[in-house]
Amino acid sequence: MKPVLQALVLADRVYQDVTGKKIIAGTFNTYWFSTKPQVREIAGPDGKKQRQIIGGTHAGSPFAYISLTDVCDGTKLELQFVDLTRNRTLFGTAGIINNPQRLSAIELIFALPVLPIQHSGMYAIEVICEGEILGSYRITAKNLDEKGTGAENGDSGT
Repeated sequence: MKPVLQALVLADRVYQDVTGKKIIAGTFNTYWFSTKPQVREIAGPDGKKQRQIIGGTHAGSPFAYISLTDVCDGTKLELQFVDLTRNRTLFGTAGIINNPQRLSAIELIFALPVLPIQHSGMYAIEVICEGEILGSYRITAKNLDEKGTGAENGDSGT
């Protein structure tokens, strides 16, 4: 029996409070990136050149939140990040879930590495069990350096 995926969310942070409740902050499905240098030089009020870090061009390391039920003890799950435009798996991880109560809800939090996005296109986080995709979360990558991305119109994806 395959598990039932109840939720799959990508977010800037996922916290757990003292009661075990999960707090998901900064969900996103659009990933803005830039290939230009992240630092620029500007002239200060006194005429001296200063280095300024450009904000909003690097999302950092996101988190994946997964909720499952109908998970048999010893179920192997895989999580992978896929470039759908080029049909390539960019990274993945796998593990065994120990769950003596099959009908209980299982919540998993994965701290992911910085997403290795190098071009505009479609990407996905996929949850896989026994070679089958249980579910996926699509991400649209947009380059801030390209004209017409929507960023100039106030579109504020991560």
